[in-house]
Amino acid sequence: MEILFKNFLRFLSFLPFKIQMFLGKLLGNLFFKILVKRKKVVTWNLHKCFPHLKKNEIEVIAKRNFVRLGQAIFEVCNSYYKSDVDFKKMIKNLEEFREKISSIKGKKNLILIPHTGNIDFVIRVPTLFLKLSGMQRSADNKLWDKIMTDGRNKFIDKIFLPHQGRNLLTALNNNGSVLYAPDQDYGFKSSKFVNFFNHKALTVVFPSTLVKRTKCNVFLLTVVKEDNAYRANLEEINLNGINQEEDLRKINSAIEHFAENHISEYFWVHRRFKNRPKGEQSFYPDDALRENWL
Repeated sequence: MEILFKNFLRFLSFLPFKIQMFLGKLLGNLFFKILVKRKKVVTWNLHKCFPHLKKNEIEVIAKRNFVRLGQAIFEVCNSYYKSDVDFKKMIKNLEEFREKISSIKGKKNLILIPHTGNIDFVIRVPTLFLKLSGMQRSADNKLWDKIMTDGRNKFIDKIFLPHQGRNLLTALNNNGSVLYAPDQDYGFKSSKFVNFFNHKALTVVFPSTLVKRTKCNVFLLTVVKEDNAYRANLEEINLNGINQEEDLRKINSAIEHFAENHISEYFWVHRRFKNRPKGEQSFYPDDALRENWL
């Protein structure tokens, strides 16, 4: 089963890009129709984070978001199975990005990435020019977890599990560069409530802790689809490692800016605000899960 599935994903990576994106759009439109609960999470997140948007505007954005999720399936296949030569051709500002990456080589770098459906594609871009390690949460499906780990091992130097935070810290202290995705609700342990789109969201303190212990540089990495290619960007975030809440506000603000400017790219299907401060009612009320909300 594993070999068969891998060969199928490899086959998808060899399809012409325009066909990939067309099929991805069809899949995304199908997901929009059948993944009813996830659609409701997306529309509610958009409604709460962008209260100025009308319901019909939210539905249009949500549909685009699902299209990008459908296309992300092919982008993930490309990240696992395309050669470096072919992969580089997909980045429209490759030389500009190469220069940015070259300027940080040999330093302690914490590279943060916002969650998007094609996060593996995003991760692979800097590994074209920089040796990188990263932290990974195991997938619930064992088959997909194996395929994902094998795929990432092709371009990631070392993969650390959540309980191996000390190993990641050691990699930083050895002048290594590491990847970390800080924008999901990982529960109350080692997290603080910090505003995200003017709503309290549990935000993991790990990036601030790493800065405090290693004095590393911090960057936000984003890769955005533009027509038939992608634009990569690396933006520095000045964290001090002293005031955790201030550091986390800066991180959330940077991710907000990305989500505002590339609204259909962000991972709105995640229940980012599922845990609430003590005494606060649920962020996702029953009304958000009713068919007649839109």
